[in-house]
Amino acid sequence: MASRPSAPAIWRSWLLLVISASGGLFAIVGAGLLIVAGTISLLRAAVHGLQSITLFNLAWVMLLVGFLCIPAVVYSLLSIRGKNFISRPNPKTFLFASAGLLIWGLLVLLFKPVETSPLAWLLLPPLVLLVTVLPLWWYIETGRRGLTLSSPAQTWGVIGFSLVFTLPVILTLELLVLGLVLIFGGIYLSSSPDFAGQLAILQRMVSDPNFDPQILTDMFSGLLQRPGVILALLAVVSGIVPLLEEMFKPLAVWLLAGDKLTPAQGFLAGMLSGASFALWENLTALSASGDGSGTLILVARVGTGLLHIVTAGMVSWGMASFWQSRRYLGRMIGAYVLAVMLHGLWNASGVLTGIGPLLQIPVDTSPITQTVESGAVVVLIALVFVNLGLLLYFNARLRRTQTAEGIDSARFVSNPLQTDSSPSDFSGVLPEDIAPSSAGPDSGDE
Repeated sequence: MASRPSAPAIWRSWLLLVISASGGLFAIVGAGLLIVAGTISLLRAAVHGLQSITLFNLAWVMLLVGFLCIPAVVYSLLSIRGKNFISRPNPKTFLFASAGLLIWGLLVLLFKPVETSPLAWLLLPPLVLLVTVLPLWWYIETGRRGLTLSSPAQTWGVIGFSLVFTLPVILTLELLVLGLVLIFGGIYLSSSPDFAGQLAILQRMVSDPNFDPQILTDMFSGLLQRPGVILALLAVVSGIVPLLEEMFKPLAVWLLAGDKLTPAQGFLAGMLSGASFALWENLTALSASGDGSGTLILVARVGTGLLHIVTAGMVSWGMASFWQSRRYLGRMIGAYVLAVMLHGLWNASGVLTGIGPLLQIPVDTSPITQTVESGAVVVLIALVFVNLGLLLYFNARLRRTQTAEGIDSARFVSNPLQTDSSPSDFSGVLPEDIAPSSAGPDSGDE
């Protein structure tokens, strides 16, 4: 019989239960409302338009999030009742994920025909989920291949917490930053006499019932051609956003500060946090599919998903190393700085790939623009290989240290009452589940 978790672990299990249950319920109810709205839009439209497809896509996204919260709720309840489980590594999952990646390649070829078919409202939503989930699954299995896994409560707890709590926190912070940028940007632009005159003209035009929206597009393009505006855009996208996201993406892991988290467990928890964030971000980007441009988006988002998983895993590895030994402060800071640099370079390259259309400069008539866009594409492709190399490197490194960590973990499992009041391993906001079981100390759990 598993021992009852310590009081802090129970409190955190209650916290996780409330967050996962409320978030899952909200997602499922929201999915139902979106299905109703999509059905109404479908019945009213003579031709199946993009609006109904988008609503159904979002409904399936919300359903997936709701169902992913269910295991976190179940394991939180079991942990509160003192029933904890130890999961064991299954080498077959990597083979299944690899097979799924092959299937993903076939689904990419089918994406555009499905997206532009009359049945897109029915076939596209599940297809969007598959082409988003399969690559993320393969990244996770590649990163944790050969490593001792955490318990089901820990795994699903990180996923549920990240899906429900982490993303809203990051979005709120980014909106606050955006608001500050707009305020200071307005102050900067208001000092220009030309802009003040354009704003006065625009106010008069908006009141005109025959107002042409193209005027707004032209004015926006003119603003983007200002060097200060372009630099501000790059500073936010490639500077502030990576700083915020890499700090708060592994929020579920941050709540484990002070616990005896091994670097391998930190890396695994970080990968799950990054995958949860990437799942939301990629599904949201693909939910607007339906006009035939979705294939390009989903291929681009594959690299973004890998970036989020690797950087979050790397930052969490650095944090867990520091929590385990204070002499690893440099490792924690270095991992965070490297993650921000990779993320910032990725975002900046993404912006520069569309610099021509953004500034309304024809690529074929501007060699400089063509060079910048081509160079940005090369950087993005190179970063995909760099991130994949980092994923394989960390996996190999952690596998080499697995034996020593496994011995320490087995010693704790066989002597659980000799530890201090701080919960060990992967507990914290997640239930404590490293407890004596029928498997004994030779279970091989980390």
